[in-house]
Amino acid sequence: MAEETKWKGTFAAMLVGGAAGVFLAPIVTPALARFARPATKTAIKAGLAIYQRARETAAEMRETIEDVTAELQAEAAAKPPTEAEHEPPSSESESAVAAPRRRTAVH
Repeated sequence: MAEETKWKGTFAAMLVGGAAGVFLAPIVTPALARFARPATKTAIKAGLAIYQRARETAAEMRETIEDVTAELQAEAAAKPPTEAEHEPPSSESESAVAAPRRRTAVH
């Protein structure tokens, strides 16, 4: 019996809420619209400002990366090869380290 009463109470509350919504909607909707438009406008304005700042930051980062890359390429082109790069290894241990090791497949 308790479940039947609970269900009836829930149904009655839904009916009262729906009726109140139907009668109050013409009053509440314009009031919400008056306040929602400025809030929406402010939110969009803030979003555009954040978007613009992000674009500027990305452009600055891109420019910095391009500058650093150009500097490194210029340094690499201007730098003559050093003796250490062309000098052969002097001992067997160095040649063993420099030579790649053969690996056998394990099946």
